[in-house]
Amino acid sequence: MKSLGDRRTAVRLEIVGSLWGTLQMMETTRVLNISRGGALIRSAVPIPADSAAPIKVTVDGQQVTLDARVRHMKHVPADVGEPAHYLIGLEFVSMPATLAMALE
Repeated sequence: MKSLGDRRTAVRLEIVGSLWGTLQMMETTRVLNISRGGALIRSAVPIPADSAAPIKVTVDGQQVTLDARVRHMKHVPADVGEPAHYLIGLEFVSMPATLAMALE
């Protein structure tokens, strides 16, 4: 007898090996420290070390996109009046000229 919760009507295929995918998240974070080489951000969600991500930064009203790589991540437990969060160290792989000029 077929289970009432099973709504599959087509044949399922077995996947042998690994399948890769991508995940895109739009999370607003707070920049704690920034330099030409990278930034330290505070985030509510973890980002795995060595992952690459395009970062959007607003400079003088213009949104600038740059490539960054996560170099380290530290979990900060909840404290009085502050929720748990993550401190994430980013290394800039590429930096647009507009951001480089704004940092100088």
